[in-house]
Amino acid sequence: MMKSQILALAVCLFFLGSFSGVAQDRTIHVFSVFCNGYTGDGGAINEGVEADKLIVDHIFNEYFSEQSWKVKLRKRALIGADTTKANIVREFAEFSKTVGPEDTIYVHFSGHGVILEQNVGEQFLVSSDEEFLSRKVWADQIDQLPCRLKILITDCCSTYPPDFVVAEGDEEVEPWKNLYSLLLLHQGFVNITAASPGQPAYGTQHGGFLTINLESDMQRFPTWKDVFSHTSTRVYEETKNEIDHRGQRIAPQKPFAYSLGTPIFEDSPQPHSQYVLPDSNQRRLTRSELEAMGLQQLYLARNEIFARHGFDFNSEYLEKYFLSRSWYAKKAGFKSPSLSRVEEANSDLILQVEKQKGGPFIGNRKTIPGGASSGGAAPPDIFPYSSTQTLSRTILQSLSKAELSIARNEMFARHGYPFQSAVLKDYFARKPYYRRNPSASSPKFNAVERHNIWLIEKVERIKGGAYRW
Repeated sequence: MMKSQILALAVCLFFLGSFSGVAQDRTIHVFSVFCNGYTGDGGAINEGVEADKLIVDHIFNEYFSEQSWKVKLRKRALIGADTTKANIVREFAEFSKTVGPEDTIYVHFSGHGVILEQNVGEQFLVSSDEEFLSRKVWADQIDQLPCRLKILITDCCSTYPPDFVVAEGDEEVEPWKNLYSLLLLHQGFVNITAASPGQPAYGTQHGGFLTINLESDMQRFPTWKDVFSHTSTRVYEETKNEIDHRGQRIAPQKPFAYSLGTPIFEDSPQPHSQYVLPDSNQRRLTRSELEAMGLQQLYLARNEIFARHGFDFNSEYLEKYFLSRSWYAKKAGFKSPSLSRVEEANSDLILQVEKQKGGPFIGNRKTIPGGASSGGAAPPDIFPYSSTQTLSRTILQSLSKAELSIARNEMFARHGYPFQSAVLKDYFARKPYYRRNPSASSPKFNAVERHNIWLIEKVERIKGGAYRW
């Protein structure tokens, strides 16, 4: 039965070698599978897979710009009932038909994985209908795609222990230039899986160990060799001394790379890659192109218009970001740039779209509990959208411990959490949406809120612990 399953998969994937067209412009094709529809005991992993989806989606929603990178982005994500074996095979075969010779294809699978006794060393991915897909067969077919760069990441968690803390590194991240390098300045096949042959892989409700660490390191390092080296080492170190719920030491997890591709070194950085919207000072932007961008990209694009004139930002986050751009020439104390009509119109339109998406990206941070303006109405939330959209490590790492605490507790307040701190109780009582609920001491957070609270707590840990009111 197993041989027939593998043969069927091989036959279905065989047709991936034929393509009906070639993209004229360079495109990044993102095909992701998030198996969060397992039942019974296998369903323990579902929350972690949902978290993986948020983590992967965030990369391409917030750190990717078609205008800046001069490439197109094409995405197809399978989740829930769509992640049956037959559908995965069929959808990928169709998706890969338009991959062109200069393109990048990025494939991510999150779900269960098994190693079968009769196929020692070969890993099988488990679809939501509990059918097996040979990872080797899929990898071989991806490797044969006639494009410049192929990337396959499989996070197949076979164990789901409680109360694990995934450190994921304490260094600050700088995602834009590193992701540009990883997705466009490499060639060949990047082929990474969660654990070495025969070893277990672990996950938590916040995501798989591989996905959490790899995504973080993709924001830190410009080559896949460096990314994998740091991810592999940290995952192993984090798991080698862990104890499970029975008090027994678990087997360490060591991610495995079959290949890591080859870097392509540019003589000099492409000027357009230094901007979010390279020509926002020259043409009228359209609402449709802005609506396709994430809040962080929009926020940076709007302030980019002012930065071109040398605007001196009060925001530590904006100042640090623009000082990393080679074109930014800060004029100390300069706050009144003379914008052209095109720039004014674009700035206004970007702000409209930010508000439409629940932003702007970051709200009023000047007034926090205990501050000079702590009386009267409470200021707008720091992140008014944090219950519906993922936050970025790049902005969180620039906040103070007090601001991080308020941002985290904003999500608790939306559920009516009964704060014990007198300061927080008074602060959120002035929020128009807050309705104190004594029975809401354990809020039922949605997947986005769980991810954002986890991320804020991680940055708080890095900064020495949560602020004490």
